[in-house]
Amino acid sequence: MQENSIPGLNKRTTVVILITIFTLLLWSKLSAIFAWGPISASVITYGLYAFYLGYAFYSDNPLLVRLTIFGTVAGILELVTDYYLVDVIHSLVYPGPGAETMVWSSPLYMPFAWSNVLLQLSFLGMMLTSRYGLLRASIFLCIMGGLYIPTYEHFAKEAGWWYYNANTPMLFNAPIYVIIAEAFISVSLPGIIYYSEHRRIRRTFLLGLIEGCWIFIGTWLAYAIIKLF
Repeated sequence: MQENSIPGLNKRTTVVILITIFTLLLWSKLSAIFAWGPISASVITYGLYAFYLGYAFYSDNPLLVRLTIFGTVAGILELVTDYYLVDVIHSLVYPGPGAETMVWSSPLYMPFAWSNVLLQLSFLGMMLTSRYGLLRASIFLCIMGGLYIPTYEHFAKEAGWWYYNANTPMLFNAPIYVIIAEAFISVSLPGIIYYSEHRRIRRTFLLGLIEGCWIFIGTWLAYAIIKLF
């Protein structure tokens, strides 16, 4: 499979995605160094989401349109997972209503933050699929997601975005179960996005719902595995 066989997967967009990944990492690092607090999470999240949405339509990129829809639907459903982490197992802690606007147990920006990261990883998953095939792409992204997303978990505590109670094994500021969960989440992305290509947009909504449910299942499963040891 070649890149040009997937509408929207091209070198220009790949460069844009890589630049935004670097920008998000850099912003997270600076937020941690200077302890900018929840406002910095809101700024980068809403700014990046608006950029992706604008770029997708401005460049008429069907892949980014699909990924934005997919990530937004999955991000909204991730609120259930946050509720589980915050109010059920009491692992995740946000600054709360006094520091930021909340929806249920999560900051208002959280669904958009998940949309941004899912878009980034899904695009990379499609790029890897186009070059190495679906199986190897899924393995690569599993490893990449298990390392990439927990990087934000590490920065988040120092930035004042969120933190985890030390009631479970940790690696720096990230619980081991979160690292496993992110790997579970990431391994699903190449197959799901590949399946949505050349299908109606409404299929992307359905797959976003499936991914949102898988985020919860993967998190629950990862936590259950860790609790066995």
